[in-house]
Amino acid sequence: MDQSLMLLSLVQGKLVTRPLGISHPFRTTPCQSNKHIRAYSLSGICAAIQLQRQLNVSATIFESEAEIGGTWATNTYPGCGSDDRSYLYNYSFAPNYDWTRKYVPQAEILGYLRNTALRFGLYSNHNVLFSHRVTRMQWDDSLQKWSMDWVNTLTGEQGVHEADVVIHGKGLYKTPRIPRAFDSFKGEKWHSARWNHSVDLTGKRVGVVGSSASAIQLVPSIVDRVDSLFVYGRSPVYISPQFDSPFSEITKALFHRLPQVHWAFVLFWTYIMDSTYLLYYRLTWYSALHRGLMYFVTWLHRLIQVPDPALRAKLVPDQLLGSKRTALSNAYYPALGKDHVEYFREEIVEVHEQTIMTGDGSTREMDVLIFATGFDIPCNFPSGQWIGCDGEDIAAGWSDQGGAFTFYGVMTLKAPNFFMIWGPQSGSYHQAITGDIEAQVMFMIRSLSFMMKGELSVIEVTEHATGEYMDLVLERRAFAVPCAAPSPTSSGLQTRDEEDFEEKTNEQQPLVRKALVGTGPCFWNGSCAEFRRRLKRVDLEKVFNGVGR
Repeated sequence: MDQSLMLLSLVQGKLVTRPLGISHPFRTTPCQSNKHIRAYSLSGICAAIQLQRQLNVSATIFESEAEIGGTWATNTYPGCGSDDRSYLYNYSFAPNYDWTRKYVPQAEILGYLRNTALRFGLYSNHNVLFSHRVTRMQWDDSLQKWSMDWVNTLTGEQGVHEADVVIHGKGLYKTPRIPRAFDSFKGEKWHSARWNHSVDLTGKRVGVVGSSASAIQLVPSIVDRVDSLFVYGRSPVYISPQFDSPFSEITKALFHRLPQVHWAFVLFWTYIMDSTYLLYYRLTWYSALHRGLMYFVTWLHRLIQVPDPALRAKLVPDQLLGSKRTALSNAYYPALGKDHVEYFREEIVEVHEQTIMTGDGSTREMDVLIFATGFDIPCNFPSGQWIGCDGEDIAAGWSDQGGAFTFYGVMTLKAPNFFMIWGPQSGSYHQAITGDIEAQVMFMIRSLSFMMKGELSVIEVTEHATGEYMDLVLERRAFAVPCAAPSPTSSGLQTRDEEDFEEKTNEQQPLVRKALVGTGPCFWNGSCAEFRRRLKRVDLEKVFNGVGR
C-alpha cells in the first residue's frame, strides 16, 4: 500500500493539534500526531493546506517517496509534461501567474507543488514522514480508531500509528503495470514511471511497449538518440494537435497586476475544457457535433503528419472516440515516420532473451525495453491491507462485487472516518483533476466540522446514500462510450468489454450490480462542474450514520 495518508484524532468532539517539533522538512523519524494523510501529492497537499486553513489542525502525513509531488515527482521520463493546460493545475487558493507556457514540462508542475507546500508552511505545520509506507490499515471497532502499520523504506524500521480519521490521497496513477510476460527479457527494462536515468540510450536498440500518453510523450524525446526504436502499440489512441505557445512577459505581468484577469481567464478555459466531456458520451444529440468535429480533427492530423499509407493504417484506432482519453501531440506521428523507427500493431507472442516476436512472425532484438503500459488502478487498494468494520476486507469486497462501491469517490461502506481523494467513481477523464480534488477536500472539511459540532466520534456513509450515488453513476454510464479497461492480469494487457460487465452483473444482487459501473477507469461520467455542484449540496445529516461520544 504505497500511498500518503493523513491521520486525525478527536478528543471531546474536537480535532486535537499537538506540537510537532519538526526542524527539517526531510525528517523521517516518527512523531506522535492525531491526523493521518496518505500521499503528499496534488491531493495530499490540498488536504493538508485546507485542514490548516479551515480547521487550524495539523496532521501526520505518510509519504512513501523521499519528497512531495506524487506522480509529478515519480514520473521523470524524457518528455514528461502536462496534457492539460498548465493554469488548470492551479489550486484556486494558490494561483500561479508565472507558468511559462500553456503545456509545461513535469519539472515546472513539480516546482509549483513544492513551492505551494513551502508557501503554506506544510513542512512546519504538519508532521511529514517521508520514505514511510503504510502497509496495512485496520479499523478497531472497540477503540473506534484506525490502526496503521508502517515501514520506513530507508531503514526498515516498522511501527504502528493510531488515528481517528484517515485521509487517503494516493490517486490513480501510482502502481505501474508491467505484464509478467516480459519477466524473461534479459536486457535493461523499466516502466516509464520509474525511469532509469543511469542508462544512456544513445546508440542503443530500444523497444517501447504501449500506446498510452506517456509513450506519446517519450517516443519523440528519445527517437533521435537511439540507434533503432521499436514501438509496440496494439491499441493506438486518437491524437489531436497540441496548440502550445509560451506566455509573454506582458501577459504574466498583467496577471500579477490584475489577478481578476487571471481569475476570469482560468474560469473561461475551465468551462471550455469541461465541455469536452461530451466526447465521452454516445447516443445523445448534443454530443454529436462535438464528437464529429474531433473525429475530423484527429483524422486530418493523422493524414497530414503520416504520409506513409501503410503506417497511417496501423495508427487508426479500432475503438470509439472517447473510449480512451484523446491525446495531444505534434511530434509523435513524425517520430514514428523516421527511418530507424518501426511500429508494430500486432500482438506480442513471445519474449526470449533480448528478442520480441509479434503475431506476424517479426522478431526484433533490443538492448533496452521501456514499458509505457499504464497503471494498475485496482492495486491502489490491495486485498488484505484495508480492513474496515467487523473485519471486512473492503478491497476484497470490491473485487468480489466486480468494482468499487463509493459515495462520490470520497467514502465507502464499512470504512468509518475514512476519506478518499480521487477515489473510484470520481474525477474527470477530460481535464485537470484539481477542481474535483478541491471539491472532495472541502466535503471532507465539512464532514469533520460536522463531527466536531455534533460531538461525534464516528461517521459512516449510509448504504442508502451510497446506493443513490451509484444509481446515478449507472444511469450516466448507459450513455457513456464503452471503455475497454486493461485488466490487471499476470499474463498481459487483456481488456474487458461490455459483455464481460453484463455477464458478471447478472450474477450479482441488485445492490452489488451498481458497483460494477466503475470497473475500469472508475471516473465520473459527466461534467466537473456538475460533480462539484452535487457534492457541495450534499446534506450531511442525511448521508451519515454517526456515533456520539
